[in-house]
Amino acid sequence: MQRHVLNTLLPVAVVAVVAAASAAGSALLHERKEVAGLAVVFGAEPEPAITEEMQFLRWRISSLDDEKPYTELQDAEAVIRRDGDEFGPFPVRGSRRTPGLYQTQHIFTAEGEYESVLRFRKGEEERVHTVDFTVRIRDRATLEIPPRKGGGR
Repeated sequence: MQRHVLNTLLPVAVVAVVAAASAAGSALLHERKEVAGLAVVFGAEPEPAITEEMQFLRWRISSLDDEKPYTELQDAEAVIRRDGDEFGPFPVRGSRRTPGLYQTQHIFTAEGEYESVLRFRKGEEERVHTVDFTVRIRDRATLEIPPRKGGGR
């Protein structure tokens, strides 16, 4: 009887621990800032963000007042900065399936820290707002199993 209970509860406990670790990990990977009465949550997908693969930079935007997805972004664009170099601007497009989700698409060729700067107008306002986030790009080779011979591409 005790063995049956243990065999039943052990998988449930493992799933709970994995789910808690995943939730904690995702909280650390997404940063939130407030600008112009909006909450902006930033992240890359897929995570971890790696070189030589298609990456989406995503901003989930909601109203601070009612926490509803904000869908009135105008003239949104993103600039990516690294080591004094600036790339872009890149047009930011909204997601058809997820209101309040905006994204750009990139292939990073070098690992390191990048700064993403989102610029937009809120609705019909003339003022341009900006919000910046740091994104860490890892070298794809560090995730490859087995590693490539010579450690390079």
